[in-house]
Amino acid sequence: MNDTPQTLYVELTTRCNLDCLMCIRHSWDQPPATMPAATFAALLDQLREFATPVSINFSGYGEPLTHPRFWEFLAQTKQAGHRAEMITNGLLLDPPAAERLLDLGLDKLIVSVDAMSGGSGRLLHGDTFGAVSSHLRALQQLRLARGVNHPEVWLECVATRRNIGELLTLKGLARVLGFTGILVTNLIPHTPELMDEILYERWNTAAGHRGPSVWNPVVDVPLMDAFSPASAVVDRLRDGGTLLRVAGAPVSGHAPVCPFITQGRLAVLPDGNVSPCLPLMHTHTYYFRRQAKRHFACHFGNVNAVPLRAIWESEPYRQFRDRVRRWEFSPCLSCGSCGLRATNREDCTADTFPRCGECLWAAGLVQCP
Repeated sequence: MNDTPQTLYVELTTRCNLDCLMCIRHSWDQPPATMPAATFAALLDQLREFATPVSINFSGYGEPLTHPRFWEFLAQTKQAGHRAEMITNGLLLDPPAAERLLDLGLDKLIVSVDAMSGGSGRLLHGDTFGAVSSHLRALQQLRLARGVNHPEVWLECVATRRNIGELLTLKGLARVLGFTGILVTNLIPHTPELMDEILYERWNTAAGHRGPSVWNPVVDVPLMDAFSPASAVVDRLRDGGTLLRVAGAPVSGHAPVCPFITQGRLAVLPDGNVSPCLPLMHTHTYYFRRQAKRHFACHFGNVNAVPLRAIWESEPYRQFRDRVRRWEFSPCLSCGSCGLRATNREDCTADTFPRCGECLWAAGLVQCP
């Protein structure tokens, strides 16, 4: 098993030029933070201790283009031989910025486009689609003029009841906006007011890691018309936690799988703290099955004090990754009614922090590039 870092999320700042109602900032109480140049330099230097380069993803919960030294950090990343990616809301991606992205060799650009209309936009990124789409058109024209394919452009969309109908229209703009794919993720309600906007109210899973049995056999169905009577039957199977497959692909009932641990991802906060994943970077509150959960941050070290390789290979971090791979957590995704789920400090099997039994990322409800 390859247990080396593959992708490093670097949160340059927690500041943003937007204040979206859906943002995690509405559920935390911490001052804005910005990564010092010395911390980023130490991080790049420590990455030399690993055998192969990594993908550095400038993202986290802030807008990377608001960092005053972003362009310097991007140039240093490429000079060090690493792949460079960025997630942005696109408002600062004007033509001069697009020129610099191409000049410096950004490999992948992910732009958050959550709403095309003002009505749904008030919940998400506000009325910004006009400006962002104009910037993407300019970037596409610039790539065509230079005859280059970089950066690869993706859109990231947070799906809600208000905007899901716009997905088809957004897909139709691929040619003019120049993107190759859309990553759709679900809304995480960080305030009670957002609970009615989610698209997974009836979602359920089963303890699939126990395998099929006479009590819960695998049901493998073919592709069928979504408007036929089969749709309601498939929904009932899925909602009941059946080990369900569609044309051989698992749909529900399979064991949770952490995309961060299995794919060698980790995150570095502006102050240099190292977290195993995006959801464990900051202490915050979210709502699942209409119940609040206080999600406490988990850090395994700080690159300003301990080299990243030593943090990665430390016993507590290695043990945590092993627990996640074996999924040694309570089946909170199937239950959710226990008083122990109020925080991620403990569950009904152990009190070893952090407990990930209710991870929406491992369940496949939330996706990150």
